[in-house]
This record gives sequence, C-alpha cells and structure tokens, in this order.
Amino acid sequence: MADHPANAWRAPLRGRLTTLAAVFALWALAVVVRLFFLQVLEHDDLVARAERQQQRVVTTVAKRGAITDRHGRLLAYSVDTDTIYAVPSDIQDPEEVAARLCQALDRCDRSEQRALVTRLSKDREFAYVRRRVTPREAQKVAALGYDFIGFLRESKRFYPNRELASHLLGFVGIDDEGLGRGRGHLRRGRARA
Repeated sequence: MADHPANAWRAPLRGRLTTLAAVFALWALAVVVRLFFLQVLEHDDLVARAERQQQRVVTTVAKRGAITDRHGRLLAYSVDTDTIYAVPSDIQDPEEVAARLCQALDRCDRSEQRALVTRLSKDREFAYVRRRVTPREAQKVAALGYDFIGFLRESKRFYPNRELASHLLGFVGIDDEGLGRGRGHLRRGRARA
C-alpha cells in the first residue's frame, strides 16, 4: 500500500510537517527561555531601570516677586534665564562634546572644560552644563543641535542698588534659597545668584 502512487504524497508531507513542527517547537522554546531570562533572572535590574526612566521628581520653585521702595523704585527683581543640562548616558564622546560646549559658552577655561568632561562621563540621566546662562550662550549651545542637551528655565535675582537695604531685603543664592549673613556677604551672594 505504501508503494501505491495515490499515497506517495504522504511521505514528503509527513517529513515537511515534522520539520515545521520541530522548527515551531524550537522557536517556542527560545521564546520561553528568553521570557524566563527577562522575567526571572533580570527582573530586578529591569524594574530599577524602568523606575529611573519613568519616574522623575522635579521640584519647582516659585518665582520671587519684585521688591520696591515706597516710591516704586526697584530694590530687587527676578529675571528668567536658561540653564543648560545634558543627559550623560546618551553621550558617546564626552571630551568632544565638552570641547564644543566650551567653545559656545563664554568664560569657559581649561579647568571648567575638564570638570565638564567629568560630569558628562558619568552614567547618569541628568547633569548641569551651566546654570543661568545669557540668551546668546543659550542660542549658541542650541545651534550645536545635540539631542542630549536640554534647557530649563530658572529665575535669577538682581539687586540694582547692590547693598542698599540688604539687611532688610536679604539675598538669594544660585538655588534661589535665602542666604543669611552667616553664610556670606551680599557681594558673594550676588555673584552666585
């Protein structure tokens, strides 16, 4: 009966079906092994990575209002400025990026460039490049076209009359926190602001 020409198609079909079933079984086994590897062995690492990428706490600081004297003259006011940040984990060549950023920034010397290379070499999701830059510096850095460079808006405090009424007004540092007399004089606080 096996030699009958009407049944001759069954043997090659059986071989093809067996081969197809074996390939499908190997594919299913590979999927199960990969799922076991990801779901069981790499679970903690993947959960930690997902939390770092999906959850970020951003604290915002309210903008300080202008302070005037009784005649309406400004004693202290705030201006919005750009702060430049980077995503170091996305940077392939930190030395080249730091060199190009330093060319775009004013007053960037060798020591600041080395510090920038150090900050950009770390495996982190956020690092400051420079805080409270001028609009011209922000435009020059934006013109570089890096995807891993971003900008934040921060407030910078100005005191047009310097120390006038500083004992009443107080002053703020770079993080927009009030500074007292014990932490530095107005000149140092203004330079940081």
